[in-house]
Amino acid sequence: MLASMTLDTETLENIARDYVASMTSIRGRRVHRLFMREFSRFDRVVLVRTADGSDALLAAGNDGSTALCRTDGRGAVACIHAWGGLDAPEITTCYDLKRDSLPVVTRSVGDANLKGVAGMLTISRVDLPKLSGTPIHQLFETR
Repeated sequence: MLASMTLDTETLENIARDYVASMTSIRGRRVHRLFMREFSRFDRVVLVRTADGSDALLAAGNDGSTALCRTDGRGAVACIHAWGGLDAPEITTCYDLKRDSLPVVTRSVGDANLKGVAGMLTISRVDLPKLSGTPIHQLFETR
């Protein structure tokens, strides 16, 4: 672990700025903005090193929620993997790094109950409205 602190805007700002320091200016600004937008609801943010040696940001809430993002800013998208708690499904949301507004490109829901049947489910932002009004729509809409 490289850094761990109780979250406030300034702390998140500093951790996010350090994380994007090696990225190009445009991508770095977008990834920074994504972290500020998506990780501000958490109580702690930790800069961690993954098994392959790359850095990632891990966010944790006092309510048991967790999120992880590992990006070098060079791909078309940055994905945030989030869990509402230990027994909650993994929800992966991928954001378009080519656009300033960072729109959602895909949202995937992985649940232990689906592992033997279909594994992770992914739906594009184009197809999501087709599920409107159904309980599964709410699951994919969850942040």
